[in-house]
Parts: sequence; C-alpha cells; structure tokens
Amino acid sequence: MKSEVDTNPENAKECPYCGIAFSLDGVNPNNSFLSFEPRRPGMGPPFQPNYTPPRSYISYTLSSHLCPSCKAKIVWMNEVSNEKVGDQYLANVKSTTLLWPRNSLCRVPTGVPEPLASDFREAHDTLPISPKASAALSRRCLQMLILDQEGIHDRNLIDQVKELLARNKLPAHLARELDAIRNVGNFAAHPQKDQSTGAVIDVQ
Repeated sequence: MKSEVDTNPENAKECPYCGIAFSLDGVNPNNSFLSFEPRRPGMGPPFQPNYTPPRSYISYTLSSHLCPSCKAKIVWMNEVSNEKVGDQYLANVKSTTLLWPRNSLCRVPTGVPEPLASDFREAHDTLPISPKASAALSRRCLQMLILDQEGIHDRNLIDQVKELLARNKLPAHLARELDAIRNVGNFAAHPQKDQSTGAVIDVQ
C-alpha cells in the first residue's frame, strides 16, 4: 500500500525568524515519519497474518527545511490524517506545530520602552507553554501602558480602561481593539483579573 501526502499550496506558513509567508511545497522540505511501534527483530512482514488495514489513522511527521528568505533552519511536527482511497492512503496535514526555533518571531515596534517591550516578548514566548502566565503578563502590559503613558491611576483595571476610552485620544482602530479586550476579558465580572493584573488565573 502506498501513502501519498496531499499538500495545499494555499496553506502558507510564516517564517518564525523573519516573518515571510511561504508554502511548504515551495521549500522542498525533508520529511521524516515518526513511529511509536516497537522495533521488529529482523526483516519480518509488516503485518500479521489476516491483518486488515484500517480505513483511517493518524500519523506524525517532521518537516525540516531552510527559510526561502533568511535561510534559517526550521523544524515542524505535522499531525497527518490518513484516509484509505482504493489501494492507497490519502494523507492530509491536520495541524502543524513549530519545534525549532522554540519561539516564533516577536515583533515589538521601535520606540516601545524596554520594560514594557520585555514583558510583551515574555508574554508572547510564554503563550504556547502557559496561556495563564501569558494572560497575566499581558494584563500587566496593558496596565503599565495606561499608567505610564496616560497617568491614569484609577483603583482597578476596568476603571482605567474606561477612563482611557473616555479621553477619546486613541485612534479609532486602537479604541475598538481596547474595548474588545475589555469585553472579552470581562474584567468587571472577575475581581481578580480586575485588581490583581499580574495574577496567574484560569484563562477562558
């Protein structure tokens, strides 16, 4: 039986180093199949007698290649869905996880003060490992920004956000995003989020 991978050139990836978008089809990656089955002694048959191959199964592969722009080394792990079609298996990549580098590029605009930029980068790098810790650092970034840049010292985060929006100083797109963060975060309904912005709590 033969397994063929059906790749989609429209499913672009982004280089974790330089940010360029590209298709894995265009970088000629080296693909390695991962096996979790125990090794068979010698060169015995791949299947037991009367074995019936499954109609579908999940497999995993590693894809390694160089970025077509910056030439940096990248490694992905792919979760592959295999469906039997006739006497072959059609394989489709369900999800892809970045293995190397450990964290993707974190873009911090020039001019952002270093204490704030440092917390932002840490929130970004922590997200794949601990969404709770990333959310705590993100809330801290938001409050530091409001305090340091606008001097708003209301007693809790929800009041600080409301005061900043009421000043009508932000560009419209930033005001909309901040209001969305306030609504999604639902700070007022969760006092710990509202008053202890550095606390590590459940992420909903």
